[in-house]
Amino acid sequence: MNKMDFKIECILHAYIDGELDQQEKSRLLIQMENDEETRARACELQRAKEWVKFSFEDETAPTRTLPGIHWRLRQVSPFRIAASLLIALMAFGAGWTGHSLKTDITPVAALDSIKNEAPHVILHISDADEARFVKVLERTEALLRQYRNTGAQIEVVANSGGLDLVRTASSRHIDSIKHLIAQYDNVRFIACSRGLRKLRERGLSTAVIEGVDAHEPAADHLIERLTEGWTYIRI
Repeated sequence: MNKMDFKIECILHAYIDGELDQQEKSRLLIQMENDEETRARACELQRAKEWVKFSFEDETAPTRTLPGIHWRLRQVSPFRIAASLLIALMAFGAGWTGHSLKTDITPVAALDSIKNEAPHVILHISDADEARFVKVLERTEALLRQYRNTGAQIEVVANSGGLDLVRTASSRHIDSIKHLIAQYDNVRFIACSRGLRKLRERGLSTAVIEGVDAHEPAADHLIERLTEGWTYIRI
């Protein structure tokens, strides 16, 4: 990496972390508009940051003095640390396909790169957004219909705000989810166990819709599926 590349890399990191002033940000945005490589690199960095943040979203930040940090780190399992690193590496790699709702990719287009006759797909929802809830259910049903009787496996993983989709106290889609689970034996809905624990600690209901699996953390499950080669679609 030459000096110019290193400088741009530093600026991009500062941009992702929200550390640029208005003038610096404007200059970078103009460069990104005209430079596909810079734009792509910014997307990679943002994606890596979001995945690492996601992998530790249920960890509590240490509030003790510096020596206490070492104590806190001992409380984080080696798997969680390794998981965050794996996620970051995957974010920069090409071993999995990620799509955003913003691109409005159809189920068929989202799976164009899949060569297997029996695709394995994870749809990930982490925002308490009714429009996204509707979208993830539409995409799920479309995939199930498209790949009926092919051995396809579809999983919907909900964490953070996305748990509102599968909690009985908050979901407007209880009947729809029950219908999908009853009609298709190749679909699973998974609620993050760590996220539910956090809600329970806040005194909120953690009851999930009948048929929804709530026995493991979302991050752990996603990592397992990604390493197995599943296609990942973030809604």
